[in-house]
This record gives sequence, structure tokens and C-alpha cells, in this order.
Amino acid sequence: MPRRTQGLPEHFRQHEETVAKAIGDRIRQRRTQLQLTQEDLLARVELNEVHISHTQFSRIENGHLLANAAEIIALAEALSVTCSWLLLGQEQAST
Repeated sequence: MPRRTQGLPEHFRQHEETVAKAIGDRIRQRRTQLQLTQEDLLARVELNEVHISHTQFSRIENGHLLANAAEIIALAEALSVTCSWLLLGQEQAST
């Protein structure tokens, strides 16, 4: 997790790790459902004028890094899901 979590109480850090893992799992689930490679998805994200490096994306999908707001919006668009589903698991992904 990023340095900004240093010095925070342990339960804050654990919550952030849990959230990052859940978001990463949903990204991977939907990407696989759409039969997209990581490179395919990153190309779609860049159509929304957001750049995510392959390394950074791998860290997001593996739950080691929380995406920022612009990345979440671009990923939701690229995966044809709502931000609510991506962040919270609420609502179904649109087909």
C-alpha cells in the first residue's frame, strides 16, 4: 500500500487492503468475462485519456494499489460497468 497509509492505525490499513483486493478482484472478473487481456483493457482505458502503466495496472488488479478517481471512472467505462459496481460490488455489470 502507498506511503500515505504509514502511521495510520492498523485497522485503517487493513480496511484499505481489503477494499483494494475487492476492487482488483472485480476488475479481473469482468476483464476475464469480456475475454480481454490486460493490454486490451489498458488500450480501452487510454481511449478515455487516462494512462495506467502495465505495472501499475497489475498492482491494481492484484489488490496491492488503490486506483485513483480518474482511473476508476476510465476502468468502469472500459469494462462497461458502473463505478458503484467496481467500487462496492453493487449493481450488475451491463452486458
